[in-house]
Amino acid sequence: MAKKILIIDDDIDLCLLLSRFLTKNGFETESAHSGEKGIAAYKRQRFDVVICDYRLGDMDGIKLISALKEADPHATIVVITGYSDIKTAVEVIKLGAFDYITKPLIPDEVLAILNKLTMDPSMKGPIKDKGASKGEANTNGQPYHNPDFYEGESAAAVFLHKQATIVAGTNYSVILYGESGTGKKYNPQPNNK
Repeated sequence: MAKKILIIDDDIDLCLLLSRFLTKNGFETESAHSGEKGIAAYKRQRFDVVICDYRLGDMDGIKLISALKEADPHATIVVITGYSDIKTAVEVIKLGAFDYITKPLIPDEVLAILNKLTMDPSMKGPIKDKGASKGEANTNGQPYHNPDFYEGESAAAVFLHKQATIVAGTNYSVILYGESGTGKKYNPQPNNK
């Protein structure tokens, strides 16, 4: 059974990116874009772990952690923030947060923390990384299919495809770099010579 993660962050793109990454790694996710909505979601359904931003539009992390702990004293919370500060980190840990991660998030670091937190006592180790597979669904639940798209099979090509599908539905900028002539430029019209 997949572990349930609640992501509370007012950055919609970050929620989408993190949700896609975690879903590809065997977790079920739900996102809330304000503290109030996050608290309501947690009260409606318990989650194995809550990942929340420290600074939200409607409340700060102190108020959010306090409300989550009031709803469930055993709530497992990981705080993320773009403003790293030792005093704040100590304060959220004292309030009961399990960990404190600074942005930009490193996906493997988040995954390692979640695997540690969601270890099933009946298992000998953490939840296994399921990874992405061919024919995975897009945001509409339909499988990706593009006859003009060539998907490489090398380890580097598979890794690149996984990274692209994680970022595809967001408004994040992506920088492509490489040697001249390697095909970095988007050309929607086929070259008919």
